[in-house]
Amino acid sequence: MDASLAQDIEIETIAEILPELTYYQILEVDALAETSVIEKSYRVVARRLHPDRYARNPNETTKKKANQIYRAIMEAWKTLKDPESRETYDQELEEGHRRMTVEAKKQAEAAAAAAANPIHAAQTEKGMKFWRMALRNWHDGEYSGAAMNIQFALNFEPDNDTFKEWLQKAKTADEEGADEKGKNAYKLRIV
Repeated sequence: MDASLAQDIEIETIAEILPELTYYQILEVDALAETSVIEKSYRVVARRLHPDRYARNPNETTKKKANQIYRAIMEAWKTLKDPESRETYDQELEEGHRRMTVEAKKQAEAAAAAAANPIHAAQTEKGMKFWRMALRNWHDGEYSGAAMNIQFALNFEPDNDTFKEWLQKAKTADEEGADEKGKNAYKLRIV
């Protein structure tokens, strides 16, 4: 069989069933698979179905469908590699959606942005008040003030892992700053 004809058949077959596949099926993994297993499978599938493999195929439809398939593979990987996006997707699957809805994507992206940006870490109004003061202190290099305000914020949100992480950072930075103050090279000594 001609190589380009074999490619046409493979791509056409995958493109036909693509709307019915879940992200797990696209990446050829079980829904309970660990992220490391999903990553390995993603690499194999992405390599096998990469559009560059079809660049010499004379059939333009095959090339377009290969690009669509590859976009679905990338979408599946992007969703399943992030624990928060994966959790949102799993909820969408339970509701009968094979792909993430636009609203679910926005929620997952907002959660990822919140995780990446510490300003959104607070969950309560009072926690937010002290958290913002702590971030202001951090920005100004006042690490002891940052640690104190994070402690206050933790009174309102004792289970906030971001607060705990930044409290440790502030304490460490404050200790390092105290060490540096003792080593001032320009300090005048009167004998």
